[in-house]
Amino acid sequence: MRVRSLMLLFTALGATLTAQAPAVPSPALKWRGSLWASAVTQNRETPDGSMVFRPLEAGQSQFSLDGLMLGVDAAFAKGWSAKATLLAGQAGRTVQATTGETGSIAAVEAMLVWTGERDTFRVGRMITFIGMEFLDGSQNVTASRGLLFSFVDPFGQVGIHWHHAFSPVWSSDLWVFNGEDRLKDNNHGKTLGVGVTYNHNGSPDKYLSLHVYSGPEQEGLGSSANGGAEGRKRERVCLMGQWVGGPSTLQGEVSLGRESFAEGSILGATAPVTAAFRGYGLIYKHQVVPSISLFVRSEWLADDTGVRLSADPTIRESLGLGGTGYVGRLDAGFRAQSLSLGVEKKHGPAFARIELRRDRLNRDLKDAQGAVFRDGVSGTVSLGASF
Repeated sequence: MRVRSLMLLFTALGATLTAQAPAVPSPALKWRGSLWASAVTQNRETPDGSMVFRPLEAGQSQFSLDGLMLGVDAAFAKGWSAKATLLAGQAGRTVQATTGETGSIAAVEAMLVWTGERDTFRVGRMITFIGMEFLDGSQNVTASRGLLFSFVDPFGQVGIHWHHAFSPVWSSDLWVFNGEDRLKDNNHGKTLGVGVTYNHNGSPDKYLSLHVYSGPEQEGLGSSANGGAEGRKRERVCLMGQWVGGPSTLQGEVSLGRESFAEGSILGATAPVTAAFRGYGLIYKHQVVPSISLFVRSEWLADDTGVRLSADPTIRESLGLGGTGYVGRLDAGFRAQSLSLGVEKKHGPAFARIELRRDRLNRDLKDAQGAVFRDGVSGTVSLGASF
């Protein structure tokens, strides 16, 4: 009898504990995605089929899937969340090549996030906060990638980011990460970044943000990397802003930078070189009716030693760097300008953009037939959607 009573007691106690044990909630998942594709043509034929001034494109007279982005956000308890994003297509292939990887699918985001009342901490791989254009092409205003996005701004980083909001108007940022567009470093140093942002009346659509970065950058990728003791030094200052007023949106970027190179990296150098670049850009969008907008983008880029613009194969050949290990030329003195005009038609989350663009360089280039030119005119039709 006593045994039976104990069994009943334990059974009742177990049922009570089971009923009182709080259920562990499953993380709330939010899926997101976008895709964009384009058809591009240009009035210049290059020896290798690439598009001069537009090295991120698939090539001349191509219709390509520029990007397919798929992501998921998982919300946990006590302010914790996780974020992961995959990027495929031509943009994914470009990111993989930049980070020294292969293939066309890149994990551009993989991070753990904690969000408090005024603070946000991120750790992992994240998309860059630099620039007036987005890696996600569906969020951009224009149909093509500009000079600053193509030659100046990084795509992302791996490290830690702390954002602190002093008020709805003022906030600050602190970054510690591996070198720009690097999954891992071959040196012991890290890049440090600080930022301050002003949001007019607390509006996310009206802001001015100043970022300053400094740190060692590895030169080359994989077995070709040459980091020296602590890598080579790169410093950059970036000022970005946006103002939305009625049907008009104005975006701007100023990017100033310098990076150090050994004399063996720059053609014509007999001593270590500090290569400087300066980029300026404006994008203006005017909504004519809710579904139709006009846009214009103007950019100017100065690249004293050509280490930035030489990422374009045709421009690299003009410096006599083809087939060499040099990354720039001492007397390059590049000055590049770009102007784009276009129209966007939206239908819900889908869009179609048509753009006419002219690029110009202050140095002679050669096309596939050996003819000399300094400018190029291209047309772009871009289609896409976000979901």
